[in-house]
Amino acid sequence: MSGTTMVVVIVAIVMGCVLEMSRHWARSGRKHSKDTEAALEQLRQENAKLAERVATLETIVTDRGFDLDQQIRKLG
Repeated sequence: MSGTTMVVVIVAIVMGCVLEMSRHWARSGRKHSKDTEAALEQLRQENAKLAERVATLETIVTDRGFDLDQQIRKLG
């Protein structure tokens, strides 16, 4: 086998390995992407619920009646 033929065979083998690795990486990337999207959507929903709760708590704390109630409790 000549040197040129050996180089061509080695390059072909390496390219085949690289191609197979990239296919495997692409398949596993899609799999994780679906899982990641589901987790991301769940976190978005949880974040929206928490933002709503914080807004409710801010409304309660900034209400004048809440401040008056705190002052009355301090006196008693």
